Amino acid sequence: MIRVTHNMMKNDVVHNLDVHQRKLDELSNNLSTGKKVRVPEENPVAATHAMLYRTRINEIQQFMKNIEEGQSRLNIAEGSIKSVTDIFHRLEELAVESGNGTYTRDDRAKVAVEVDELLKELVEVGNAKFKGESVFAGFQVNKNAFEVQKARPQFADREVIMKVTYNGDVGKMNREIEQQEYSPINLAGNNVFWATEDAVVGSVDVSNYTADKNYKMNIDGKVVQINSGDNINAIMEKINNANVPVRASLSNNQFVLKTTTPKELWLEDIEGGNLLQQLGLKDVFYQKPNETSQNASRVGMSIFDVVIKFRNDLWQDNVKDIGGTDLGNIQKSLGSILTGLGEIGARSHRFDTVLKKLNMDEVDMTDVLAKTENIDFTQVVMDLQMLDYVHRSALATGARIMRPTLIDFLR
Repeated sequence: MIRVTHNMMKNDVVHNLDVHQRKLDELSNNLSTGKKVRVPEENPVAATHAMLYRTRINEIQQFMKNIEEGQSRLNIAEGSIKSVTDIFHRLEELAVESGNGTYTRDDRAKVAVEVDELLKELVEVGNAKFKGESVFAGFQVNKNAFEVQKARPQFADREVIMKVTYNGDVGKMNREIEQQEYSPINLAGNNVFWATEDAVVGSVDVSNYTADKNYKMNIDGKVVQINSGDNINAIMEKINNANVPVRASLSNNQFVLKTTTPKELWLEDIEGGNLLQQLGLKDVFYQKPNETSQNASRVGMSIFDVVIKFRNDLWQDNVKDIGGTDLGNIQKSLGSILTGLGEIGARSHRFDTVLKKLNMDEVDMTDVLAKTENIDFTQVVMDLQMLDYVHRSALATGARIMRPTLIDFLR
């Protein structure tokens, strides 16, 4: 039999009261903060899970912001391209009407004035802005996507736009919309506003060409590596396998690059190379990527070129081209514009799909986080009341079983 001493009873009472006090303090803090875990040491596993859930929620919210920004930019681009579509539908009507024999030279001159105004509107649409940044200029958001050159030709009675040049680049503004999943939120103007395939034929014979050293060139935003000793066939093969909408070939021993879709060629030597000059496609290293050698043959039209030619033919009463070449180019331009509109629609649909998934994930993660770190208020209040009752009972019991001391008699 174990002898129970007064000190043993006292120690048990004090220990139990201490346990109750600590638990009361814990429940009181939980109730006042609404959290199960105040510091990681209280529950390391729950604290770790809560941190991971909160990180995922913050990540989801950033992805949603990225999608909202992308949707806003695409909405501006979509509205602009729809305006371009309306302009070209009107141009198509004018081409059909003015291409018949009932219109006089004066009638066509009046139509030319309207076409010139539509051209100005087209340039304004191409230079659309989102929060002060160009929508169709690639990474060059602080510049107008297109710049114009004006002159007064002999056949016109005023100064008019004679050339429209793309002033941006082919940069894609990618945004992360899910973990390791990126989507561009812009469209380059030399793609959307291009009417036909673009091709350039070099000015030199390259049939016996062999690279004398390693070169790198940028073709439509993709770097192509050419190694020392590569002949012209190897160079063409590397370009054709580079996963860009550009194909290389030979024509009469001259090097040819041609886009496979309506867009402007984008070519540049990089890292100090001059391969494009050697192939007869560039004159100097520092030429703009959308410029080619003056001696090279260039075939391709932007939608601005199409409109300018149509307007000029109207002023010059070139009936044959108005109802033929010009009408055909306008219809090609419409097809290219609608392709751009379809691309925007596909991206917007993807954004909508991902955004719905992210909204559901945010709700789920928030619910899991709440279950991990938030208390059940009803249960905690009940536990607190029960513990308070137990603690008071322990105090009363301890007061009865504790042996009186001399101090108690002296009172």
